[in-house]
Amino acid sequence: MPRKSRDLDRKMIEAGVDLIKRHGIASLSVRDVTKRAGANLGMFSYHFGTREKFVETILNEIYLGFVEELQKEQPGSQNLEFVLFQIATFSRNNREVLTSVLSDVLANERVVTRFLRKNFSKHILLVGKALDAHLAHNGLFVDDHHHAVRFLIGAVGVPGILLEVYNRGARAKKLPESDAELQKRIKAAITGLEAGFCRKKTKL
Repeated sequence: MPRKSRDLDRKMIEAGVDLIKRHGIASLSVRDVTKRAGANLGMFSYHFGTREKFVETILNEIYLGFVEELQKEQPGSQNLEFVLFQIATFSRNNREVLTSVLSDVLANERVVTRFLRKNFSKHILLVGKALDAHLAHNGLFVDDHHHAVRFLIGAVGVPGILLEVYNRGARAKKLPESDAELQKRIKAAITGLEAGFCRKKTKL
């Protein structure tokens, strides 16, 4: 039996994501969302209640789906590459939204900063766990574990956002990296980590 709302909740979420890509969360208007989705304000209130809850729904869908992918364990030393590849592809595929969200963070948009405070550490912890497994597998250790994690996330996650920043002001747009190019960058990041941050464990 078809839903009475004709899946308007999904249409409104899709409209919201598209508007955030273009204008950011701070400029997101409920009227613009409902107009784009072919809905009305009553249906918006029925499904989401408030604008803030609507934004939280969008952020949860984007970010928590990404975290679920990170939690899929891979064997041994392969897990670090897997986790970093998920971060790199997430950054590439969501670069428009992430760039707008970053702008909203700098503007201290309340719903975004509250969401990040609550959820942002999830993928950092998963990278740290994968890094620990990688170091143990290869007989390595790092003096500053947090710095190593930040280095890896920056090396694989930031380029996607920088590409979007460049493309927003460029006449000739640059294409995003392919999966193969992402994998090369990930291997380079791990090699750089091992060369610059790691030391071999000494046997007693």
